[in-house]
Amino acid sequence: MTVTRTPSPSHSPRTSRVRRACLAAVASGAALFALLPASGPAAAAPHPARGPWSDAHYMPHPGDWRPYVLAPSGHTVAPRRILSTDPRGGSLSGDPRALLGQGRGTVRLTSTGDRTTSPLVTLDFGKEVGGRVSIRVAGASATPPKLHVCFSESRQYAATTPTANSGEAAYAPGCDTANIWNGYPGQPYTYDSDSHTLTFDPSHLPATVTDQQIRGGFRYATLFLDGPGWLDLGASSLRFDAAPKQADPAAYKGWFLSSDNELNKIWYAGAYTVQMDTWMPGTAKSWPYTPGEPDHADAVIPGADPGKEVILDGAKRDRVVWQGDLAVQAPVTYLTTDDTDAVDNSLSSLAGQQLADGFVPAESLVGQHNQDEIRTYGEYVTWFVQNHYDHWLYTGDSAYLKKWWPALTRATAWLESVRQQDPGGLIAFGNAGSCGHYGYSDCGHETYVNALYVRNLRDMARLATAEGDKASSGTYAERADVVAAAINSQLWDASTGAYRLSRETPGAYPQDANATAVLTGIAGPDQATRAMDYLHRTSWGTYGALTVAPSTPNASIKPFYEPLPSGFEASARLSLADPSGTQQARGLDLIRTFWGHQLAGDPGSTFWEKADTAGNPGIQQFTSLAHGWASGPTVSLTSQVLGVTPTGPGYASYDIVPVDGGLHWAQGAVPTPHGTITASWRRTAHGFTLTTRAPHGTSGRLAVPTGGKHVRVTLDGRTVWNGTRAVGHAHATSDGVHVYVDGVPAGHHTLTAH
Repeated sequence: MTVTRTPSPSHSPRTSRVRRACLAAVASGAALFALLPASGPAAAAPHPARGPWSDAHYMPHPGDWRPYVLAPSGHTVAPRRILSTDPRGGSLSGDPRALLGQGRGTVRLTSTGDRTTSPLVTLDFGKEVGGRVSIRVAGASATPPKLHVCFSESRQYAATTPTANSGEAAYAPGCDTANIWNGYPGQPYTYDSDSHTLTFDPSHLPATVTDQQIRGGFRYATLFLDGPGWLDLGASSLRFDAAPKQADPAAYKGWFLSSDNELNKIWYAGAYTVQMDTWMPGTAKSWPYTPGEPDHADAVIPGADPGKEVILDGAKRDRVVWQGDLAVQAPVTYLTTDDTDAVDNSLSSLAGQQLADGFVPAESLVGQHNQDEIRTYGEYVTWFVQNHYDHWLYTGDSAYLKKWWPALTRATAWLESVRQQDPGGLIAFGNAGSCGHYGYSDCGHETYVNALYVRNLRDMARLATAEGDKASSGTYAERADVVAAAINSQLWDASTGAYRLSRETPGAYPQDANATAVLTGIAGPDQATRAMDYLHRTSWGTYGALTVAPSTPNASIKPFYEPLPSGFEASARLSLADPSGTQQARGLDLIRTFWGHQLAGDPGSTFWEKADTAGNPGIQQFTSLAHGWASGPTVSLTSQVLGVTPTGPGYASYDIVPVDGGLHWAQGAVPTPHGTITASWRRTAHGFTLTTRAPHGTSGRLAVPTGGKHVRVTLDGRTVWNGTRAVGHAHATSDGVHVYVDGVPAGHHTLTAH
């Protein structure tokens, strides 16, 4: 989750200004490759024909979710096509498709000089991948040149022109930028800190040579030579090192499908993004690099079990565990692969870094860069608490909760100690020196941070009850009400109909403030509707919802597209009790627009760290294009559109409350500690039918939407709601938007609104 980070050298005020400038700048244009003729196997599409990823007219079919899965079925993958060739100052002979393992023979790359004149061949893996590249070297000149491979997540930022990526092409042609401070936007690229050298013994050819370092995230791999001479190259492949403990990464335990092809693709791209961020803990990046140091990802996540995976913030970079990213990545994991060991290991590694006063660092303390940020992010302490609550709710692991309960109470006490410094009763991190923020620097008393704290307190109240501490539970609950009231009295602007950024910045009404106020229940029904209407009216742009309205008078608060709060906004809209369905439909429109825009660009399979106002990656060549915090729609589509959410630990109790948002049908499966919950719903002109199956040991609340109408509702053929009230001793209620039936036992059930 590298964003506007200020205190460390790489996120100094000077660098932060560069980042803000990058967010406002339009990218200077994509570096285009000379494509091979579109004929034969080399021009094959990145995805199979007639599938959802290649056919613009593909129609989803109930039950047929597997064609959407982007993860490979094993851990060896091959490039899908030759994207481009360029002889430059050398030459290419033979068929480049030999690198795909197609046909016979090899392709010869001949260079007459150094890497600046070497021929280039770019492989396209068709989607984001990561791991170690292998290439068959069949022969070499008497004095062979060095063989290098460069990596890029996108064609736009693969350095192929002299000015690309601040001069990177002269050192690492075809690479994007993965290493701070060399070639960061606005800073010159002064040495090759991104390509990998594939070493081989010329006296033992032919041989297959394998990269000795992993590259965490890329779609395109560009081969080039350094030095005069020639190499004959054959088949290439990749050892897919992401999700290493998942023997079959494509074998999801949870899935989602709906009548909307675009939403389906977004769900699976979110799942794959988090898989691309899941690695062994010995593959982190340690910054800063010293000048001349080559790229490597072999640092160790402190406190992690070396035999289990962790979930890193991004596949390309930072490649450390972050609290805020896990707030999205962990629920995605629970709902897709159910790889709870990776979540446990990540949360434990961060919890083990807690400081004596209760503060919890935001990220893995790997290298000096992260050590410099040890107390930067007060916001992320709230995510530490939230992540452990979600872990208990999704897994029901009471032993894990008991182990870290003292750390949770200390972290909450630290947050409260900061709040107690303010006569108005709100948190601000200025005096604590912890103003770092996911997206902007504001040391004031923010709606966003305080809303997160209210949710922490309510979660802690419930966890304290689970731990048998009723007195603390009551204290937390009372405190939550006090802080919520302070937010509404000090930060709600009734004349505007929106929540302010902070007391200190009253003229800005950002996306995060208003979305989190709705999601945490601080906003009442009227406030929630007005806040969402304000954002739609003032802050929606071409590519989605901006972080703040472009008309905001404060020059230091710049609008951009940010996946984390955009996910909050989409979820907030889906949560509103709107009989007309307008807000829910807008929530799905936001998902289609913003996340669909990302899928329309490179790498076309995973989601971006951020985007600027022109719709380009927000930190240009440095942006991570497989960043887990951008996968929020995967959670929203399962928990709100399909409607399956845990309400008791480990789904001992659960809700299935669908939100159709204009869709015709949806279905899916959710893994739980008790077994799988399945749900399927369909809306027709005659009504709405929900079909569910739940395992033993669970009890659910089922619901059907009514569209604000008086409808008759039946459960398994028996009327439970006659249009105005419950009948037959049924535990049925209505809020005017849904009819709910409580206490539905395990097994198969059908709930129908007639």
